[in-house]
Amino acid sequence: MKKSFSAGLVCLSAVMALALAACGTQTATPSASPSAVAESAAPTDSETPEASLFTAGTWLSDAGQYYFFDNDGTSGRTASLEDGTGVSFSYTLNGSEAEFSMGGEGNETKCTVTRDGDALTLAWDGGVSENLSYVSDKGSDEFTFYSNRDIADMALAYYRAHNSSGDGDNLTSAAETNADGSVSVQVYTNMGDHNSTAEWYTIDRNTATGTDSSGNEVDLKS
Repeated sequence: MKKSFSAGLVCLSAVMALALAACGTQTATPSASPSAVAESAAPTDSETPEASLFTAGTWLSDAGQYYFFDNDGTSGRTASLEDGTGVSFSYTLNGSEAEFSMGGEGNETKCTVTRDGDALTLAWDGGVSENLSYVSDKGSDEFTFYSNRDIADMALAYYRAHNSSGDGDNLTSAAETNADGSVSVQVYTNMGDHNSTAEWYTIDRNTATGTDSSGNEVDLKS
């Protein structure tokens, strides 16, 4: 009798051990890794916030001006490459549609915004498009540049200071923006039917440095 009872206990213990082992195997099944969850939760391009279309900082437009977008996501200002003048603006976004108020109320205009990396295209109502490239995270209070008019005046003064030509009083200068963003400056004498060139400079508008027509380095600030 004792042997049968002991054998029964052994069998019962074995059954319970198998059941516990089965439970332990089920709870050990690994769950999804945190990195996999994070990746699946990452926003797609279509979920990118609207405000990110206009990253705060300085954008250069192929229309010959800078756009300075403020951190508040609603305001900014422009500055002309020609003479540095510009206007303040406010804007609102609805998806890829933007409405700008340039210089105050009553000057509203709309455009469709397309962004590709650090490039923006503003397709304005009326059929005109403007292409912007991101150049600096500095805003209008920190970003500095020399306008074409500034550079022309500086180049003329630089030439007179570094040359002893007798026609200095008759010299004038003119500047224009190149496709690569640099500025070409001609220092010349107007002869009536043609211009007599004294010097050409190619200048970086952010530093006022560059080269003359012989490739020599110049700093118009000196």
